[in-house]
Amino acid sequence: MSPAQLKKLQELSQIFSQGKANPKQIQQLSALLAQINRYDEEDKVAENEHISFIAAPRFG
Repeated sequence: MSPAQLKKLQELSQIFSQGKANPKQIQQLSALLAQINRYDEEDKVAENEHISFIAAPRFG
């Protein structure tokens, strides 16, 4: 998560906790969470690229 995403998430969290979220802010939160989830998935893929798969030997 980038610093900008974290700041926006904190702002939206405060608005939601006050019960003052409007439809635009709900949409912003949804889009932000989708971005964060995609970012996390990209990190996991990048981490997995460093793992080499070695197949089990075949006997027979």
